[in-house]
Amino acid sequence: MIIDRRPGDGGTVRLLVAGELDMVTADELTAAVTAALTDGATAVVADLRGVTFCDSSGIAAMDRAYGAAARLGRTFRITEVQPNVQLVLQLTDMYETLTGP
Repeated sequence: MIIDRRPGDGGTVRLLVAGELDMVTADELTAAVTAALTDGATAVVADLRGVTFCDSSGIAAMDRAYGAAARLGRTFRITEVQPNVQLVLQLTDMYETLTGP
């Protein structure tokens, strides 16, 4: 998996994620989100247009990221989700939570 971190406006950090988000790579997403929050990001947006596969470990990593941001009064959300990843997130009732405002 490849994660490219880009600063955005107003304290937002954008993570461009590519590859498979699974039990082998989920910790990479967790580490990237944790680093962004530690560095003071007010919001972390994970752009998943390059993610070709996501399993339960990837979903758990996104859930942890959402919770870590919320505990700090910040936000984590995902954008540009591929249809196959969107389907998995919808089946687990996580899609609306992770894509919301």
